[in-house]
Amino acid sequence: MELTALGYEYKDRRLVQVGTDRGFEYRDQAHYDKLADAVLRHVGKLLVDEAGLVPIAMPLDAAEGEPHTFVFASEGVDKAQKVLVVIQGSGRVRVGVWGCALCINKDLDQGTMLPYLRTAVEQGYGVLVLNPNDNVWSNGREARPIRGSETDLCHLASAWKAVVQGQCLPGAAIDVVAHSNGGRCLIDFLSCTDADTQALSTDAAARIRRVVFTDSYHDARMLPLENLPPAVQSALADHTRYVNYVPHPAPLGTPVDRWISLGNPMTKRDKGCQCLSAAVEDHAATNQAVLQVAFEFFAK
Repeated sequence: MELTALGYEYKDRRLVQVGTDRGFEYRDQAHYDKLADAVLRHVGKLLVDEAGLVPIAMPLDAAEGEPHTFVFASEGVDKAQKVLVVIQGSGRVRVGVWGCALCINKDLDQGTMLPYLRTAVEQGYGVLVLNPNDNVWSNGREARPIRGSETDLCHLASAWKAVVQGQCLPGAAIDVVAHSNGGRCLIDFLSCTDADTQALSTDAAARIRRVVFTDSYHDARMLPLENLPPAVQSALADHTRYVNYVPHPAPLGTPVDRWISLGNPMTKRDKGCQCLSAAVEDHAATNQAVLQVAFEFFAK
């Protein structure tokens, strides 16, 4: 179901009721769920129509009728000297979206990756946007896993092999923005010792130049830092390569040791990397809040 059928449209990047300037008004959960799904589809179209990205079906060798998902890359990503890889968090969100609630209650600049994509292109990046939460195809009667994207980790590994290794220049600098569980997924990938993935993770650890986490959910309580490969521990600890912007009221860029994220206490010690205030206290809002400083960090 499309947005207009649900009584809404986007005007000046803000969701309003059709033909008015009134914003979102909650009706019931069923209507909200349909609206959120329509917003996700709308953003997927904007990645092509506004950001100029090209959808790449995954797996690349999918047979006719086989379940598949898409990652999105900029035209010319195969010729770019530097590439930005963007990884969203977990949950309902799909490709291009940081948070459905922000898209519905705030605007598309707050809730989507579109501002990052515009800035990346302005600064000469090729772009790869992952879709790590699209793991299962379903028609309402049956559900089938998507080969190579059964989990977010599998999806990241598959996209790295298909696009970064398969299309990008061997010497291209790779920078990453990873939000929430996207950060956990990245660390899991870089630390993977599975026989089918280890060569990919070793390549990624060597090729990734800098990482900006936005309230990353990688955590030493789930994956002890001392169990990470030495190269990953060293990269995390390098303030010139990895930084985590977290929800905190202190001025933007202030070093912080403790904060609360979605009601959960977090500490710098558990992250193993430099942690700085995003100057906002909302988890998903950390993304837009640090856009400018993220690209300044990449440019160092």
